[in-house]
This record gives sequence, structure tokens and C-alpha cells, in this order.
Amino acid sequence: MKNSISKKLAAGFGLCILLMLMMVGFNFTALQRLDRLYLETLKRTEAMTQAADAQHIGGDLYTIIANAVINRNLDKSTREWVAGKSESRAALEKVAAAADTPGENAKVREAQEAYEEIIRIFEKEMLPLIQKGGVIPGPLGDVDARIDRQIVLIDSALRQVAETMRSENQRALREFNTVIARIIQFGLALSLFGVAVALMVTYLTTRRIVLPLAEITGAALEMEKGNYHVDLKYKSTDEIGILAATFRDMSMQIEKCMAAFHESNKSLQLEIGERKMAEEEVQRLNADLEQRVMKQTAELVKINEELLRMVVEQKRAGKELTSSQEELRNLTQYLQTVREEERTTIAREIHDELGQLLTALKMDVAWLSGKLPAGQLPLVNKALEMTTLIDETIKSVQRISAELRAGLLDGLDLSAAIESQIQELRTRTGILFTFENSLDCETLDRSRSTALFRIFQEALTNICRHADATQVLLTLLKKGNEVVASVTDNGKGISEMKISDPKSLGLIGMRERVRYFGGELSIMHIPDGGTAVRVKIPIDESDKDNYDDQGSNS
Repeated sequence: MKNSISKKLAAGFGLCILLMLMMVGFNFTALQRLDRLYLETLKRTEAMTQAADAQHIGGDLYTIIANAVINRNLDKSTREWVAGKSESRAALEKVAAAADTPGENAKVREAQEAYEEIIRIFEKEMLPLIQKGGVIPGPLGDVDARIDRQIVLIDSALRQVAETMRSENQRALREFNTVIARIIQFGLALSLFGVAVALMVTYLTTRRIVLPLAEITGAALEMEKGNYHVDLKYKSTDEIGILAATFRDMSMQIEKCMAAFHESNKSLQLEIGERKMAEEEVQRLNADLEQRVMKQTAELVKINEELLRMVVEQKRAGKELTSSQEELRNLTQYLQTVREEERTTIAREIHDELGQLLTALKMDVAWLSGKLPAGQLPLVNKALEMTTLIDETIKSVQRISAELRAGLLDGLDLSAAIESQIQELRTRTGILFTFENSLDCETLDRSRSTALFRIFQEALTNICRHADATQVLLTLLKKGNEVVASVTDNGKGISEMKISDPKSLGLIGMRERVRYFGGELSIMHIPDGGTAVRVKIPIDESDKDNYDDQGSNS
């Protein structure tokens, strides 16, 4: 649309934005220049300060030389000379780095040459005289005069460098103030011009938009009062003109529709009479429906009472099932306790009885070997083979006895029993075992110690049989009122189907041992490879004596 309001507003606001962009661009350029001048001023100020400080290096060196001549303390004088020479040279290097004009560089080089001349005079002429320790000869006065000339030369050269830098700094400062004044003048002029443009755009907006909209709003209020025939005077080819024309057409259409509405209202009154008759029929049908609902409600009440009775029965059955499970767990724990005691008894009998018999047999074979006549080498070798076989049998008896009880009930605590089991598996399989224990195992009761040891034993057995692992980490610690134990390997990992397999009796036994104490057992497959077994068993000090009494009574 050629004369659209959006184009007019876009032109006006575009002009404002252009002015703003010009102002921003000018300010950005000026700020960049100000930043450069500010940095140059800081650099010049620092360089001027360094040059002013460096003016005194000749006097500082002369003070060190005078102390050396007067005190004749070569160690102290040498330390002071080395330190002063290093500091003075560093100060001159800083001034040289800050100089950026040929004149400044020439003056700095002149000061450096005078500085090096002072060093040469002291180290080549005066220091040998001081080191000899004799009377300083008369020409020393001439040496002092030459040093004084070099000091004056250094002070004069660096003073001129500082003056040059000060003048450059003042020039940059004057340029800085000039740029600020220009920014203020140009910004004020541009701001006044922008305000004028904004006022003009506002005036045009009010004339082209607000006044026609006010006329359209008045026409809409008249239509709200019921006067649907309105005549808008505003005519234009822009959007508001089109809106006004559309509004006029709409008012005519509404007037026609209102006439049709009155005709339809008459027909509607007739339909309302017919609907009243229909509503009376609906009320009659609702009464019949309410009676049916009351009958259905009575039947539902009876069904609900029957359901409540069934729920009560199910709760009672659930309690009985829970009680049965508790009894089974207690029975399982009792059977495990009896099994541990039987293992202990069998292990002790095997160790004592069979071990004593094998020891006696070994002694008899040794005695018989000693009684053999000389020269019977086959009989001697056979006796040695029998002795070796008896030793292997004794080791087998000890291993079987350890597997039955692993020393847990023979005076060792849980940690020592686990260490013994790890040592045996490490020797037999070559797997690298790491055991981290921060738990005081003596505080555990016998039942929990036995359960934890059997869980560790079952987990390690599964790793050696199925995991193909090379490293195993065992941890045992206490968190709050819980004992937390874990076994992690880097093997091929256990499958989810194997974890939930009802035929995995070893895993089921581990779970039952933990559930008896109200604990938790989790078995997880590690994504990178391996399996993690984690056990949590609560510690209740009040139950410790009860568990110990149960073990002693059984």
C-alpha cells in the first residue's frame, strides 16, 4: 500500500534510529580515541616517574662507593655494590623501554654510558686500591671528580628525558580535553535535533492515527447504545481509512441483521413454548430415572459391603503371609546358625582328630625312615614320598577346615577372616585383591559377622568362577547406624536375567541373610565392565545381646 501508515511511521522512526546510530558511531569513535589518549597518558606518566626515580642512581652508587672507602668492609660493600648495580641497571632498562623518541633514546644511552663509566672507575681503579688495604693514594681525588661528572651527566640526561615525557603527557591531556569538549558539543546538538524529529513524528502519529481512532471509538460507543446507523467522516487510503470504511459497512450489515433478528425472535418465542412442554416430559422421565437409581444404589451398597468384607479377609491373609515369611526367615537364620555351628564342629574335629593322626603318621614314617639300613635307596625315596604326601594331606585338611569356618569362630574377627580368605584366593587365582576397611569389627555381634563373611565368601567365589576378573575391590565401613560392605570387580559382569533368576541359589542365600537383619542388598552390572555387590545392614545395639544369646543357646 503506497500511503500506508506503517511506511510513514517506519520512515519517521528510521530517521530517529539513523540519528541514534550516527550519535553512537560518533561517541564510539571518540571513546576509542579517548581510551587511546588515556592509555598514552598513563604510559607517559609511568615512564616520567621511572625517569625521575632513575635520576638518583648515580648518587646511590656513589653512596655505596663512599661506604666501601670509609668502612673497608669488603664483604658488606660487595653485597651492597652488586645489589645496587642490579637495581640501577634495571631502572635504566625500564627508562630505555619507555623512551619512544630519538631524543629520549639518545639521552637514555648517554645516561647508560655514564652509568657504565662509574662502574668501570670503581671496579677497575678504586676497588683494587681498597682490596690492598693500604693508604689510598692522592689521585683518588681525581677519581672522585670523574665520578661526580658522570653522576651530573646521568642526572642531567634523565632530567631532560623526564621533561620530554612530561611535555608529551601534557599534550595528550590537552588533546583528551579537546575530544571531550567536542563530544559534549556534538552530542548536545544531535540530541536537540533528535528531540525535534521525535516531536514531529509524535505529531504526525497523533494526527494520522489517534484522531481517526477516536472517531471510530465514538462510533463504536454509539453502536453499543443501540444506534447502529453511524457515519464516519474520516476517509483515506491508508489502513485507518480502510478500517473506517469497513466499520461503516459493518454498521450497515448490523442494522440489516437486527431487522432479521426481530423476525427470528418471533419464531423463537414459539419454539420456547414447545420446549416448555418438552421440559415437563423430561421432568417426568427424571422422576422415573431417580427411582431406578435408588434401586441401583441399594444394590451397589450391598456389593460394596461384600467388597469390604473381602478386603478385610485379604488383609488378614496378608498379615498371616507376613507372619509366615517372618517365621521362615527366622527358621532360615536358625538353620544357618546351626549350619555354622556344625561347620565349626566338623572343622574342629577334622583339624584336631585327622590332623593329629596325620602328624602321628608323619612321625612314624620319619622314625621308620631313620631305621632303614644303609644302601636301601629305593626305600628311603619311598619314605620321603610318603612324608611329602602326608604334608600335602595335612595342607588339604587345613584348607578344608578353613573353608568350613575360615577362622571366624576361632578367635579371629571379621576383618582377619576376610584377609585370610583373600590371601588364599590370591595365591590360588592370581587376582589382585584390594581390601579397604574402616570398621571396628569387634563391635559387631557374632550373627552379623557371620552373615557378612558368608556374603563376602559367596561373592568372591562367584567372581573366581564366572567373572574372569583381574582386579577386585572390597570395602567395609560404617555409615550412621549401618554397616556398608561392597565387592566390585572388573570382569565381564553379571546379566540382569541372572540377577533375578530363581535358580541362583547363592544370590538368594545372600538376600535372605541380609533381609533377616532388615538390610538391603543390591547387585548391579557396571556399564564399563564388571559387577558391584553392595550390602547395608543396620546396627541396633539393643539387639546385640539377643543375637549373641540366640547363638549361645542354639
